[in-house]
Amino acid sequence: MSAARSILLCLAMSSLAALTATAEAQPPASIETIVQFHTICSNCHEGECSGRLSFDSGAAAARSHIERYLGTTNDVRVAALFAMLRQVKETCGHYPAVPIRQATGTWEAAELAPWHNALAGAYFVPLGPLAMGRRQLRLEFDGAAEGSARIDDDHMETAADERLCGDTAKTVEFDATANARYFLHLKAGEAVLRRISFR
Repeated sequence: MSAARSILLCLAMSSLAALTATAEAQPPASIETIVQFHTICSNCHEGECSGRLSFDSGAAAARSHIERYLGTTNDVRVAALFAMLRQVKETCGHYPAVPIRQATGTWEAAELAPWHNALAGAYFVPLGPLAMGRRQLRLEFDGAAEGSARIDDDHMETAADERLCGDTAKTVEFDATANARYFLHLKAGEAVLRRISFR
């Protein structure tokens, strides 16, 4: 092997090791951070795909912008939010989030509570894959819900969007396709989601 090829191989291996170390150093985002991103940050940034924001400045430069909307935070959360923004903008897809469990039967309030941002009066709930065909989600609240219930897929394509105007219950219908995962974006105001029933 020539000296030049040896040097190139060493450089490539060093770069790969650095990338692996960086990936390993970045822990997965917490549920709380995922919910913050999808109930606050995505209000402005959702759909801004294909590099409409430069990432050369890094997460540290985004800190003041993040704190303007979320309040004082820490380096771990800033890095996680920045990684989520990068994911959305570069893939036009949601940051990976594991559903509560299979989307059948009923999910109760205690299971849904971690996916609630009480300050924003909103929920972000990963539903995961659903059986293909016409699906119904019945949302039940502890009071009058004001806002909207939107369901989208992995690529942030809207499958259903319903207004909530003082509703204590709302059924959202949509056509589920094979090989897609679904997400519920819910703005309910002061109302708390008591359960989701899948039909």
